Amino acid sequence: MNIDEIGIICKEDDRGALALAARVIDWLKKKNISCLIEDHIAAYLEHEYTEDVWSNADLLVAIGGDGTLLRAARLSSRRDVPILGAHMGSLGFLAEVTEDKVEGAIEAILNDEYIRDERTMFEATLIRDDRIIASQIVLNDAVINKGALARIIEIEVWVDTTFITRYRADGLILSTPTGSTAYNLAAHGPIVYPHVPAIILTPICPHVLSNRSIVLPDSQEVEIILNAQVSSDNIYLTLDGQRGYPMEGGDKLLVKKAGHKTILMRSPQRDYFQVLRTKLKWQER
Repeated sequence: MNIDEIGIICKEDDRGALALAARVIDWLKKKNISCLIEDHIAAYLEHEYTEDVWSNADLLVAIGGDGTLLRAARLSSRRDVPILGAHMGSLGFLAEVTEDKVEGAIEAILNDEYIRDERTMFEATLIRDDRIIASQIVLNDAVINKGALARIIEIEVWVDTTFITRYRADGLILSTPTGSTAYNLAAHGPIVYPHVPAIILTPICPHVLSNRSIVLPDSQEVEIILNAQVSSDNIYLTLDGQRGYPMEGGDKLLVKKAGHKTILMRSPQRDYFQVLRTKLKWQER
């Protein structure tokens, strides 16, 4: 892999993540490897912030956990930059290495000893009165949900102009296979292997118990319509759990496979099912 500059990003206001970022930067400098950093890391190190890490890095090292990696995937989504995730003690589904093994993982990547694991992303577009309110690429999910005191909401689901169903529920999750182990799993949706070409629709607390998750091919575009008569109080669209937008009755959400993928760097010794066994504590009594 041809890597000229390595970008270091980390969770803001996390002293542990900042300290690990500083350690990795020092290690890279000793090996004469050029690195780029975020502005808050520069402030922590009392360095001048120069080049844009998102536009120029050939590899991103995301320190802090799955949330930091999701941010890295969103901000670098149109460049197909490989990402190495490092977690701070709590094993994530996406963050690859523990803090004591970050330097060794970078060394292995530079020696072409890591696997490029490509993950499908979705493009989610919120439309109101034929105007685009928001558009973002997501690695995990797009979620419509209501606040604690809001009434149950009604959502129509269409796929390529074909009507599928109408949900009356607390909300709806549209998940990528990568995101199937996130909010989708907590809402009793299925675990889907990351490389299966699928869009997963899972209702949140549906009014009708027979309403279950639907797995669709990701070659289709899903259109979600919020009932025009619904109260717009406390109903939100949340993208990858990081950005939220208030919704109104009649709003449409279009979800389709994005033209870019997230590239996660993975050790050959670590596979998806090993992560599931560890994280979900399978086989434990």
